[in-house]
Amino acid sequence: MSRAESWHRCRPRLNAAALLTAVCAFMVVASSVTQRPRESDVEAAYLFNFAKFMHASAHSPDSFTIAVVGKSAIGPMLGTITANEQIDGRPLKVVQPATVDAARNCDIVFLADTETPHLDKDLATLAGSNALTVSNAPEFLQHGGMIQFLVVNDRVRFKVNLDASNKEKIAFSSELLRVAMSVSGSPGGEAQP
Repeated sequence: MSRAESWHRCRPRLNAAALLTAVCAFMVVASSVTQRPRESDVEAAYLFNFAKFMHASAHSPDSFTIAVVGKSAIGPMLGTITANEQIDGRPLKVVQPATVDAARNCDIVFLADTETPHLDKDLATLAGSNALTVSNAPEFLQHGGMIQFLVVNDRVRFKVNLDASNKEKIAFSSELLRVAMSVSGSPGGEAQP
């Protein structure tokens, strides 16, 4: 059995409804504590769920790591919602490295919008690292990023750049792509939930 086949068999059955349900459930819990969830809290919920709807070679058999690079309010909520969670049987951990270079061994790298002036350099540093790159920086996809958050009608949405993810051999499930606001590029492969 190939590695991809074994991954497909071991993955829990997830679909677009599960992704939306997870994000909506988070928003209901968050809204019970505050009037309205912050944009960064919703982005944190999406980041956690992206891990469930993607496939890439593992950086470490010991953990699935999400890095937050730059100044962002996303880190504390991401740490809270990922506590005691696992991805593919690996404990999920959140780190805030001081440099982009220190994030090269992470599975997902979130580049805060404070990194906007450095996007080209940051993405060049991450090239070949096989890390999913996500940001809320304007025009992130045009710089070569993979997933960009944006706010439309007071809701956090996301766009996907398949050309960038294909270069890093990262595949997304069709369910995640259906929930995306837009998908650009050519499909290279699909991660089956």
